[in-house]
Amino acid sequence: MKYNLIIITPDQLRADYLSCYGHPSIGTKNIDSLSDSGVQFENCYCAAPLCGPSRISFATSTYLSEHNHRNYWSTISPDVPNLVTSLKDAGYRTGMFGKNHLFTYDRLPELWDELDEICLGNYDGHPEYHHSYSSFTLKKDHKFNVTERLTQEAIDFVLRENEKPFFAWINYQDPHPAFCCPPPYDTLFDEREISLGPQYREYSSEKQPVRNSVWRTHSEMDTCDEMDVKKAIAHYMGQIRYVDDCVGKVLDSLKQNNLEDNTIILFFSDHGELLGDYNMMHKIPVFYDSLTRIPVILRHPSLYKGVKFTGLLEEVDLVPTLLEMMDVEIPPTMVGKSWFACLGEKDYTGKQNIICEAGGGAPTCMEAIEGMKLVAPHIPTSFGPGAMIREGNFKLSIYHDDRCELYDLSNDPHELLNLYGDPHFEDIQNRLSLHLLKRILGTKVRRIDSLEWAYPSYPNDVRFEPLESYCSPTDTSKI
Repeated sequence: MKYNLIIITPDQLRADYLSCYGHPSIGTKNIDSLSDSGVQFENCYCAAPLCGPSRISFATSTYLSEHNHRNYWSTISPDVPNLVTSLKDAGYRTGMFGKNHLFTYDRLPELWDELDEICLGNYDGHPEYHHSYSSFTLKKDHKFNVTERLTQEAIDFVLRENEKPFFAWINYQDPHPAFCCPPPYDTLFDEREISLGPQYREYSSEKQPVRNSVWRTHSEMDTCDEMDVKKAIAHYMGQIRYVDDCVGKVLDSLKQNNLEDNTIILFFSDHGELLGDYNMMHKIPVFYDSLTRIPVILRHPSLYKGVKFTGLLEEVDLVPTLLEMMDVEIPPTMVGKSWFACLGEKDYTGKQNIICEAGGGAPTCMEAIEGMKLVAPHIPTSFGPGAMIREGNFKLSIYHDDRCELYDLSNDPHELLNLYGDPHFEDIQNRLSLHLLKRILGTKVRRIDSLEWAYPSYPNDVRFEPLESYCSPTDTSKI
């Protein structure tokens, strides 16, 4: 028997804004139910805190510095080995509903048997979208209200009679700026009852990357007061409850149609959301947990019920884990580790460390540009490249052209005290710097299944031209 697969991917969902991850009041009962019947990964980190790069890393199981697609609008050819083609080649019918942010658009029909691709950007064009913190009610009949529609389309695809197993991927816009949702979700949470954590104000801008200050200025956060932030949070929570109800509809449909026992479900987000942390909204290429620690829940029909996997995990590990779980060959180009065999082990330590990368395409803007007003973090604000490593409870972020950061998460979970350059932590800083360098250099080391793949044999009559044939004289003089 081949298992079916459903992937549900909200955009920009923080892990700490789900009940099963500890949020005290949001009430995500359906996602919690999914967690209770599967594996919840407590410390999984995205490959990049930007949509396109993260989704490419997920689908191909390659790191950002390997595929090198660094911007929002990045897409890849379907010819690159990936999850979708692996399942399609294995005989699955495929359906995708929602935003792509992944594959070359003109070739989407090659991948998906059924498709409703829709990407709303940042709700661009809505008359109430003025700032990165804008929040408002989205009319039920507005063209941007697509979450319920996409859910029903996915359910219809799943229930359509077919001899082939199915793979359905639901890519929601929610919860994403602008912070808007239709009734009744727009009034589920009272902004007056929302409290802001210490990370909202208790930070030192002089010790943070310069890109943070520039983004605050360009996004006009000086016009955003505490009530504006609370309103945005209330609507963000409403968006999440909208997604949660739709997850419930998917689960109910599987149960009512006797599909629970042969369908695997993966729920994960591509990255998080700043949501007022450090007086910023949206996302930029930085590595705070609010952006990089993602919710991941994996439900197998018969294995690993109610497991909390506390070890460190990377987004690139998810597809190899899925493919092994589904008994589908893992392409040798995928660098992630399958955790399928380890999921039942209690207190498994996971990886020694994880990395996350971001930025590129433009240097960091070191001074805010007078008159520049942005509703989303686009160039010139914040694209200087950087990389992060977490090992144990220490997290080091290195930026090519900006201030670096080091945090002790055990004593500073809100990442407020930057220890980078502190002589008391010099040994830790040096060790993590070396480990990060080694990890970045090692991103091109692929999984090897056989010596034949690693060291291909060539016919005796094959001739290789000398290196000089491929280089200019100037190049070869430097080798």
